[in-house]
Amino acid sequence: MRHALRFLFCVMVLGGCASIVGIEDHVFKGADAGGPSAQCQEYCDSVLKNCVGQYAVYTGKETCLGVCSQLPPGDRLEPGRDNSVACRKRQADQAVTEPQFFCPLAGPGGGGTCGSNCEGLCTLLRASCPNNLQAVPNCEQACAPLRDVKRFDVEADHEGDTVQCRLQHASTATINPMEHCPHTQIHPAAPWCLEDQTKPPDCAEYCRLNSAACPGEYAVYESMAQCMAVCAALPAGTYGDRDQNTAGCRLWHCYNSILNPMGHCSHTGPGGDAHCGADMPDDTANCHAYCILLEKACLVDFTTKYGGVQANCQKECSALPGAKRDSGYNISAAQTGNTAQCRLLHVSRALTDATECPSALGDGACKATSP
Repeated sequence: MRHALRFLFCVMVLGGCASIVGIEDHVFKGADAGGPSAQCQEYCDSVLKNCVGQYAVYTGKETCLGVCSQLPPGDRLEPGRDNSVACRKRQADQAVTEPQFFCPLAGPGGGGTCGSNCEGLCTLLRASCPNNLQAVPNCEQACAPLRDVKRFDVEADHEGDTVQCRLQHASTATINPMEHCPHTQIHPAAPWCLEDQTKPPDCAEYCRLNSAACPGEYAVYESMAQCMAVCAALPAGTYGDRDQNTAGCRLWHCYNSILNPMGHCSHTGPGGDAHCGADMPDDTANCHAYCILLEKACLVDFTTKYGGVQANCQKECSALPGAKRDSGYNISAAQTGNTAQCRLLHVSRALTDATECPSALGDGACKATSP
């Protein structure tokens, strides 16, 4: 039913989505309009014979030949472990006995044996969807944080926010780029390669993606445990959130950070930097998030100081430097000082270490210095 509804959506909005299993665009003519090479014919005959049903990696021969035409041929006599047709042909031949193991390696991504899945994806995007990469300085680097489910199934991977979904649509784009390139973007794109926008986000996925998208000087968490604690303390929201003060919004901004960490990583952190929390009054959404976290981490102190009232906490916080939009939060700049950023860092720590509560409330490391 779900595939049927999405198919109807594509017909109405995008003019059809022929990459659904069992439907092919029979327009492939082969490299230089001279027809497919003998090597590609042999590869596709093998992979289509040995990788079928739940192990299928192509919807049909046209798609297989389209992918093959864009890959380096490799050494047919001595195939290496590289992003080549020769390597994939070897895996396809071996799949006759162990399809569950060899078929993903024989498919368009290479599965880490015939190049990485990101290498395979980026090869296809450069050939068939170059416009998708105009804002992507390094395709392989941008692809690396994406979720890799370590398999390849053309039906199961037709949708979902994974490398495999993008590979599926990039494969079909080799024979019909106009229709299918829009589905292959690194940033999740409707209607296929994204999660159900009505569901709450997975904190583990958010923190994994955040760690990869915002490393080093752009880091907004000191550890995965700290990120998980903040995510659990914030309102969850949904995958569809774009500017709400939720974990779902922060996850969405991780994708922007993959492409531009300097401009977007602060939006993914504990405060949201008023991009996740844009509906808060007086442009102090960093304070809104801070006070939510403070009540969760240091309830006794929060109750004593603010009477247990969020508005009282937000009012005091709003006078601090860094309370307003685009504070540029990162852990390196937030270690000390009478700032909202310092309190955000220490309240993030306090969620798992109560000794951080004094600093989180403006004492200790975040205490104002005397003039």
